Amino acid sequence: MLKLFTLPGAGTIRSSSPFAWKAEALLRLAGLNFEKEYVADFSQMPKGKVPVLQDDNRLIADSHFIAEHLQAKYGLNLDRTLSVEQKAIFHALSRMAEEHLYWVGVYNRFIDPMGKPFIMKAMFDGMSTEQAEQIFAMLQTNVMNQMQGHGIGRHSLDEVYHFAFMDIDAISDYLGEKNYLFGDEIASADVAIVPIIASLIETPIDTKIARYARSKANLVAYVERFDKAVFEE
Repeated sequence: MLKLFTLPGAGTIRSSSPFAWKAEALLRLAGLNFEKEYVADFSQMPKGKVPVLQDDNRLIADSHFIAEHLQAKYGLNLDRTLSVEQKAIFHALSRMAEEHLYWVGVYNRFIDPMGKPFIMKAMFDGMSTEQAEQIFAMLQTNVMNQMQGHGIGRHSLDEVYHFAFMDIDAISDYLGEKNYLFGDEIASADVAIVPIIASLIETPIDTKIARYARSKANLVAYVERFDKAVFEE
């Protein structure tokens, strides 16, 4: 039995981690039976993060390596019809989303003041105000340190969102009126990008970047289409 170590979500947000969301989508697209286990202590994970897939006695950490494992062992090949050029575009778009736009989603939740009420309710509901404030402050500091190391955290709020507007425009423009990025079938690029776009669109925070993502009608429809295709029971 396969087991996915992940983080919970809420509603159509399948996981608070877009990468864990991606891993679950891959398992569903592979048609595999699996169970989920929610992780609270990341120190027990091989690389200190989720997702992690357990396959018998093997632990595969990171959504990219999970994708490779599912292809090698179970034959999942979402990109079998793509050209070399399309695969290069997939690589570029998914890296942009996962290594840049993802961090704007983190900023949206933890650094932008408008994100704090959502995090306080989503993560600390039922906890004393004093304890919740202490934990939030610690998490916010950790996030900012990571974003400072990345580089994006060295910019102002408006500058961070300006960069993200360009990322969203690029994805929206490339998608156009297609069902998915490369046509009518879901490809690996869609599995990587949808959770990051969806986290902006569907998280109930009214920040500038969330409003901008929601203003892209083709992206809203794209997220809904993907969710229905992959997760509808």
